[in-house]
Amino acid sequence: MHQNARGYVQDSFQSLQEAKHCLEEALQTVEKDFNRARIEQSLYAIEQAIQRSDYTVHILEQD
Repeated sequence: MHQNARGYVQDSFQSLQEAKHCLEEALQTVEKDFNRARIEQSLYAIEQAIQRSDYTVHILEQD
């Protein structure tokens, strides 16, 4: 059975949450400042995507 758009967006939201968790764990183990900065940039991008996805989920739930 295929999911609807809301289901796919919810799945992507959950995947983004998992990615955020992994990046947060990476920050706990990174040693080089350059690598820390790259991970922090990635984490920021993921957090932005989470906010947008969350908004999209709420919009789709209203339909």
